[in-house]
Amino acid sequence: MAEENVWTINRCLTWTRDYLARKGDEHARLSAEWLLSAATGKGRTGLYMAFDEPLSPDELSRMHGFIERRAKGEPLQYITGKTSFRFIEVACAPGVLIPRPETELLVDAVLEGIDAASAMSPVRVLEVGCGTGCVSCAIASERPGTLVTATDISPTAAALARENRDALGLASSVDIIECDLVSGVSPELMGTFAVLVSNPPYIPDDVMRKLPDEVANFEPELALAGGADGLDVYRRLLDAASRALVPGGMLAVELHEDALDAAADLAREQGCWKSIEIRRDLTGRTRFIVARLAGELPAAAPVHEPEGRIVPCNQDEPSSEVIADAASVLRAGGVVVMPTDSVYGIGAAATPDNPGHRRIFDIKRRDLAQTLPLLVSDASELDRLAVDVPAWAHTLAERLWPGALTLVVHASEAVPREFQRENGTVALRVPNSALVRELAREVGPLAVTSANTHGMPAPATSDDIERRIADAADLTLAAGPTPAGAASTIVDTTTGEPRIVRQGPIPEEVIATLAH
Repeated sequence: MAEENVWTINRCLTWTRDYLARKGDEHARLSAEWLLSAATGKGRTGLYMAFDEPLSPDELSRMHGFIERRAKGEPLQYITGKTSFRFIEVACAPGVLIPRPETELLVDAVLEGIDAASAMSPVRVLEVGCGTGCVSCAIASERPGTLVTATDISPTAAALARENRDALGLASSVDIIECDLVSGVSPELMGTFAVLVSNPPYIPDDVMRKLPDEVANFEPELALAGGADGLDVYRRLLDAASRALVPGGMLAVELHEDALDAAADLAREQGCWKSIEIRRDLTGRTRFIVARLAGELPAAAPVHEPEGRIVPCNQDEPSSEVIADAASVLRAGGVVVMPTDSVYGIGAAATPDNPGHRRIFDIKRRDLAQTLPLLVSDASELDRLAVDVPAWAHTLAERLWPGALTLVVHASEAVPREFQRENGTVALRVPNSALVRELAREVGPLAVTSANTHGMPAPATSDDIERRIADAADLTLAAGPTPAGAASTIVDTTTGEPRIVRQGPIPEEVIATLAH
């Protein structure tokens, strides 16, 4: 009877999901995970690694408050007080617009403009209507040396943007000004910006009346309402941009999908833009205006050849020269793009204090917030890298490795702490690629994650690898298609019985049969 009163993570997750679904939450499972992660301080993977762990009284109390707020429709980001944006995390608060995933692509356009203006010193960017400061902070963190001036008319937003800027250590790169559009920007800076970027209020009046309650009842109207056609603020931005930008500078603005043609026409009528482009978001909806002012930017600095090398090779029968070359790069703390079971990954040697570990996340433009699986050479590594491994887990390794099976195990002292999860576990896999197995045999375990930027598809062939990532890596092993077409089956071995964390190519019944 006592056990029935114990609220474990699994029980709380299941109850919250069902309760929120009854309250009309269309993404009840996701909401439950977000809220429980915030209440316990565990990441999503950490929750699934600790299903049977009981919640403390404080955690239960926090979770109860979170559930009540979510049941009333309050956005998750306001409840948890934070959200991810590109590879940074920013605080969120009522009264300030919540960052959206599509706005991450607006930053990509800005980075193009910054790179095109690389001959300027410094490169200056102006953001109008910064909200949480997510765009300005992402720009400053991804292009060190860029000076960003950000404005917002809302005192609440300006204060939160400063909080996020300071938390990210960007106070010397991002200046936050509370003002209407550009009215507070120093006259001396007007005409010096390489890029003006804005995600202004752009919801047309008729759409405002139909917004979901979660938006209409909680997010600030000031940051949403764009007038009859959604272009009230945009019209003012066009005038400001022509005064703020250097000749050849870029204007990048996010707008409502139905307003882009009219927005492009307004820019053409202005007569000062040499190019006007409409771009789409990841769903295919028209979303952004990217325009370049007449004139030319300062001549770009000479282009240097990227350091990254691309080496064609055979992953089934790799040559000794390729293995020796890649092993040398990995031992020196470098990063290598290589084919794993389902995608091309970017990896480094899983050695203590390896700078390549940090570089993987820098290249992916993500914060160091996840523990990477380790690819190993053969099943014997299970004895060296894990402790308290049940006999059935050894059977799975012997029968299914190499292959699309990842085993979560208790890490031994041979696994450096930075490659272990918070609970002392590590994920191991023997890949189907002979190339990668040989590398792991030469160098030791390899910490690997997919070789793609957030929001972009993971590459399944060497031709799919983003050129930016190939250039940033020290070596790319171009070995044709990856061996498998699906992510691996993940089995947790630490709870006594096999628990499938992620279903992959290996069916649950096969795992159950081999484990008993």
